[in-house]
Amino acid sequence: MVTDNIQILGMEGFDEKEREKILSYSENYHKKIKRDIPCKLVLHAKKHDKVGGRCMYSFHAKVQLPDHLVNVEDGDWILSTALHKVLKKVENNIKHKVRNH
Repeated sequence: MVTDNIQILGMEGFDEKEREKILSYSENYHKKIKRDIPCKLVLHAKKHDKVGGRCMYSFHAKVQLPDHLVNVEDGDWILSTALHKVLKKVENNIKHKVRNH
């Protein structure tokens, strides 16, 4: 799934409701991130096998800045928590790098 500045890979294993949530969260965080610096967000989503009726979600995010590459990954048993964790890490890393340069 690709929008203007957001590319999301690995969406095949997710149902429609999960896809909408992933797209919504990534768009909201991208708006926050691009306030500091314009960039493209690449998000690789992965839904691990069900264990006892639950799925593990993991996300790997990359953002190419003019002089740095921000690479972050995280996961959780709850989709929204996993998304918040990884996108918040991206946001914090970018703010840190922008303020130090």
